[in-house]
Amino acid sequence: MLAETLTPAHILSNAHRFIETYHTVLQPLCRESGLPPMAVDILLFVANNGDHATARDICQCRGFKPAIVSVHIDRLVGEGLLERQAVPGDRRKTRLACTDRAEPIVQKGRQIQQGFARKITDGISQEDFQAFHRAMNQLDRNIQEIRQNGIDHLDTEERTKP
Repeated sequence: MLAETLTPAHILSNAHRFIETYHTVLQPLCRESGLPPMAVDILLFVANNGDHATARDICQCRGFKPAIVSVHIDRLVGEGLLERQAVPGDRRKTRLACTDRAEPIVQKGRQIQQGFARKITDGISQEDFQAFHRAMNQLDRNIQEIRQNGIDHLDTEERTKP
């Protein structure tokens, strides 16, 4: 059964290595900009996610701790790379936006992201990649279901029986 070979530890290990590798490929840009990898990652997240770029969005999508995200946002705002904008209709929310000063970093970062995406998918056929994409979408739906409703232990036991 698939669940026996694909453990949460294996998934988390791959996710961790993915993030480490991504931050490694960002290093030249980090050295050039003087920013740490997480700050560059946050800057690119904001640039790539427009209206869905709040500190909370970053924490949820990237799995970063709120206090660390806050420190990096403060730095990026202080260096004139990000600005905070009020969200109409919700005074509690603050949207983040890249400034013109961030544009050269964002352009180089996007080139790195595109190269990383090409390299990490190298050797994967279009058919396999489409299957992977479908599987990831289903995993996402399952995760949302678990977050909303938990796991029924009897159902789990029945699925793992041979």
